[in-house]
Amino acid sequence: MKRNFVISTVLSLCTILAVVPLSLAQSEENVDPNCRTWYRRVTTEGGVLNVRENTDTTARIRGTVPNGTVVLFNAGDRSGNWSEITAPGGLTGWVAERFLTYHHYGNTRFTGSMQVKTLEEGPVNLRSPGGEVIATVPNGTLVTVEDRRGYFANVITPQGRRGQIVTQFLICN
Repeated sequence: MKRNFVISTVLSLCTILAVVPLSLAQSEENVDPNCRTWYRRVTTEGGVLNVRENTDTTARIRGTVPNGTVVLFNAGDRSGNWSEITAPGGLTGWVAERFLTYHHYGNTRFTGSMQVKTLEEGPVNLRSPGGEVIATVPNGTLVTVEDRRGYFANVITPQGRRGQIVTQFLICN
């Protein structure tokens, strides 16, 4: 009886140790900086997450987001306690940072091309260096990334069109 307990304990520990490297591979630290996404997953204890007008627990609630929903991270406050998000359907506001976990789409290594990814599956704007919209690029399109400068990436579409796309809408493929 004691021997079976020891064997099952050792097997359990081996299973845990075998799974840990897989979970670490999905963490943000193991992702090429070019491939870190702006997406986060709502991780509550099964309930909904309140989306507020500002970074105060007494601020008006604009709406709620269900547990497990993937949202777009827009910005964080200086304290690191609040994040501004956009949820599917366009709901935008502030949520407690502790209820968001990093969510990675696609490859963890940059290959020179990236895929357009939006919450609503719609297209993104391709802009000139001056900021004018010159085309739209459908969700899921692979674009070649020439370089990234701050908020924008200079890209080439499959049709050979050059322009800029907000990095928030690009993931490694």
